[in-house]
Amino acid sequence: MAHDTIMQTRSDRDEGYVRSATGGDRKVLFLYWGRRGALSQFTLQLMMAAMATPGLAPSLSLSRQNEAFKLFDRFADRLLPVDTFSIAPGALFDAWRLPVIKDSIARYVRDANIESAITLMPHVWSGSIAPVFRKAGIPYTTILHDFRPHPGDWKTALAHRALMRDVIRADRVVTLSDTVADRLAVSGLVAPERITSLFHPELLFGRAPSWPKSPRPGEPLKLLFLGRILPYKGLPLFVDAIEQLKAAGIAVEPAVYGQGSLGREARRLKALGATVVNRWLDEDEIRMALQECHAVVLSHVEASQSGIAAAALGAGVPVVITPVGGLIEQVRDGREGFVAKEVTAPALAAAIRRLTENPEKYRELLQRIECTRLSRAMPAFVEKLVAASVA
Repeated sequence: MAHDTIMQTRSDRDEGYVRSATGGDRKVLFLYWGRRGALSQFTLQLMMAAMATPGLAPSLSLSRQNEAFKLFDRFADRLLPVDTFSIAPGALFDAWRLPVIKDSIARYVRDANIESAITLMPHVWSGSIAPVFRKAGIPYTTILHDFRPHPGDWKTALAHRALMRDVIRADRVVTLSDTVADRLAVSGLVAPERITSLFHPELLFGRAPSWPKSPRPGEPLKLLFLGRILPYKGLPLFVDAIEQLKAAGIAVEPAVYGQGSLGREARRLKALGATVVNRWLDEDEIRMALQECHAVVLSHVEASQSGIAAAALGAGVPVVITPVGGLIEQVRDGREGFVAKEVTAPALAAAIRRLTENPEKYRELLQRIECTRLSRAMPAFVEKLVAASVA
């Protein structure tokens, strides 16, 4: 029932829907105050798409403590920098900055004639800023990426209550999957009519002109586990599946790239001859990792949706997933990759094996990913996001 109600909030707009009620370009303020991670790249690509969207005049409030701050210099005349904090305790000890930030935001909204505001990911302070937009009489939207913290992600768990303040105070909440939208609606924290479910747009880290391509005869299938290593990502399940494939005589070459504890899997990965880069990755390293694999494997045991899947599809790389959460909304079996029948190592190994059984099918996956790119692209996401924010 919640899902049906949420779906009713979706609507396709006419081409000029982003226009202001006054007939000019709609002035939208996007906000992202995070410090590191894929959301910086998400924000950069969103702003580039927004700048190119007819009828839209975007601006961005960005934390000066963002590690990628210099990349946003190209938007200098559209940028509203704010000082947040560099380390977690600053959420409390630097909170004295909030009144200054609120005044700065209120002044910018008034002077730039901002007509709507959209937070790209809740920040521990953004709930305190939300009343500024209500006082100014403009709609405020926030994008909720996860309804609850993922198992093992203790940092997000500590901040969860503060993050949800932003969600509760927003006029509209946008999710990147039906899974998160349904969980939020069922919780009762936000009325279903205030929720809009969209999709996770592709993230572009760059792609080599000749990649991806089918494995050559006799070449091992190069499989990539990418991203922060947390319990819900299912690294043990990935290793189990690789061991089973190798025991069955399937030539695979695993790689694990990302920061986090490898635990007991460190020894097993070494025995499998896996390439392991166990640290934080920059954008160039993510691009190279994607360009060097034949498929990305998401062995999650729990999920909302995946930025890694979005990055893989942005690079044109097929994805093999477990059937959990919103992953099945991003990767459809036989279209963007393959879906395991259940969350077990044998099922995951069987799904990976399908990549090796028919070279023509692998090439079909590449073609399907390419042919459906526009529907997942950031410009399409920006249009739908702005439409939702003014509904």
